[in-house]
Amino acid sequence: MNDRLRRLGLTAARFAFSGALLWLLLSRTDTTALMARLAAIDPGWLTAAFALTLVQVVLISWRWAVIMAGLNASIGTTRALCINLAAFFLGQALPTSIAGDAWRVWKIRTLGFSLGTGLRGVLIDRTTAMIGLVLVVLPTAPLLLARMPDPAMRWTVATGLGIGVTLLTLALSADRLPGHWASGWLGGVAEFGRAVRGLLGRPVTAIPIIGVSAVVHLLAGVTMWLIAGSLGLAVGLVDCLVLMPPIVLVAGMPLSIAGWGLREGAMVAVFALVGVPMDGALLMSVLLGLLLLLVSLPGGLVLAFSEAGFEPGSVDAAVRPPPAGFDR
Repeated sequence: MNDRLRRLGLTAARFAFSGALLWLLLSRTDTTALMARLAAIDPGWLTAAFALTLVQVVLISWRWAVIMAGLNASIGTTRALCINLAAFFLGQALPTSIAGDAWRVWKIRTLGFSLGTGLRGVLIDRTTAMIGLVLVVLPTAPLLLARMPDPAMRWTVATGLGIGVTLLTLALSADRLPGHWASGWLGGVAEFGRAVRGLLGRPVTAIPIIGVSAVVHLLAGVTMWLIAGSLGLAVGLVDCLVLMPPIVLVAGMPLSIAGWGLREGAMVAVFALVGVPMDGALLMSVLLGLLLLLVSLPGGLVLAFSEAGFEPGSVDAAVRPPPAGFDR
């Protein structure tokens, strides 16, 4: 009962946090300018942004399929896409994104593979996405810092980037630490690091995994540029490519509902650096959130079919169970 009350309390806190942030932003926005900009949306640009968002979902699913195949748990791209759509829907509909990851792990288990294989596959997918983000941020960091007039802001971003890269490096090399350091809970981190390096050490898996991870983050910037174009905002493509990575990081924090509120606050703050008015940045973020929600809707159908006993993605080659003794 106490655990249930705690979860309900956290959910209520996330809803309240998202609502408070959105209310604060709206209360400081020129609603007349916002509504005028909303009425003048160019549907062509917005449709292109939606299509590009779909492309990102397909690429992410292909990356996960490659990761699972590298763990001797081949599921095929079609099945990976169906599972990811359902997970995406859960992440948008429920208070926490963990539900989507839990769904992915459970589906891998129902396909005949071990719980550990599913968990490693999801964690490696998340980690390689972060590696791709770092690979995009590092070369564009000088451009990002150049757009920040406040020295304190520049130092904060540079320090955060340094800490993130350090933690990621330690996680991937924990097994190479002296024995007494790699014991206890770090033993699990060390095993995980070996699994990631095993995939990234083979060009046949490393190139698609890291390549897709970096491309998806670049496409997120292009998507935001298209959304800005639909609102008639004079935002450069380079600005969107440079400014989107920190927004992705902030929106991914497990503090709000599907990133709502956090994403809008980050969008307003970051795009103000390149002269985007508050009403424009707020609308950019809301439209992005609505596109993500729209893309996730087919995942609801996947869940419904799963409950009915129909396995989406069954047109793929049959999934073979892992060999005896694998992944104990």
